[in-house]
Amino acid sequence: MPNQTFGIDHPVVTVRDFDKTREQFKKLGFAPNPVGYHPWGTVMSLLMFRDNFIEIIAVHDASKFGTNSVNGFCYGRNVGQFTDRVEGLGLVALHSKDARTDHAALTSRGLKSQGLIDFRRDMKKPDGSPDVAIVSLGLFLNEEQRDVSNFICHQHRPELIWVKEWMKHPNGVNAVVAVTYIAKEPMDLAARYRAFYGDAGVKTLDGTVEADSGFGVIRILTPHAVAERLGPIPLPDWKGDTSPHGIALSVSTPDFDKLPGIWDRSGIQYRRSPVGTYLISPEQCGNVIMEFVRAK
Repeated sequence: MPNQTFGIDHPVVTVRDFDKTREQFKKLGFAPNPVGYHPWGTVMSLLMFRDNFIEIIAVHDASKFGTNSVNGFCYGRNVGQFTDRVEGLGLVALHSKDARTDHAALTSRGLKSQGLIDFRRDMKKPDGSPDVAIVSLGLFLNEEQRDVSNFICHQHRPELIWVKEWMKHPNGVNAVVAVTYIAKEPMDLAARYRAFYGDAGVKTLDGTVEADSGFGVIRILTPHAVAERLGPIPLPDWKGDTSPHGIALSVSTPDFDKLPGIWDRSGIQYRRSPVGTYLISPEQCGNVIMEFVRAK
């Protein structure tokens, strides 16, 4: 099923050491696409799948902060402020094919927005020839719980992003299927995701929240529920901050049974979760737990 409006488009793994993190994801069996640069001073690389992807991002040139700013907000500066505190799952982008219409719909539902950003990013195609990606973002940063924030992302030239050559990963991963947050009071965030997905798209059970984005699940779990699902794996280091924040990305692969061999050859340590998935600890993945599930 192709991605749809407000489906999980791309979680953003925000780090200080870009090269180290990118190489670490290679060891996990991913094939990151060519390195690119945003006009506001960040560097990025994408782990592309059929209908969504993971973005690895870091500050490259802080002197460019302020470029493409809207109402005082600069995406590059936001990345820098995040890595001044922590590393890991900074933002989750939601899919859009019409940023302006979708932005208007969400603001009409009461979600506060920091505005729309339109930008161009120089890039290279697989054959090495230059081109320009054109992107519109609608910002929906959560000012009360800053680390559970989103933006909508409209790729005006999707053929430059979803390139078949960039979707072939040794580990066979074909989609981001879930994003997991930890929160003492998950119900405090239920209203936010009802604004995105309506009452029918958000389930609550035993104090946890699960939102069906239409392309992947957004889970907000209590510490107890996290332990039940993931077991004793170390959580991302959030420097003592107990406010809600992202802890795990779940990806699917039809090559589930081949994963131990890939990781053994690369020196990657892994474990099985209580629900039978494979887990990679956050120190090996940019301060994010990577969960690998068997593709249905």
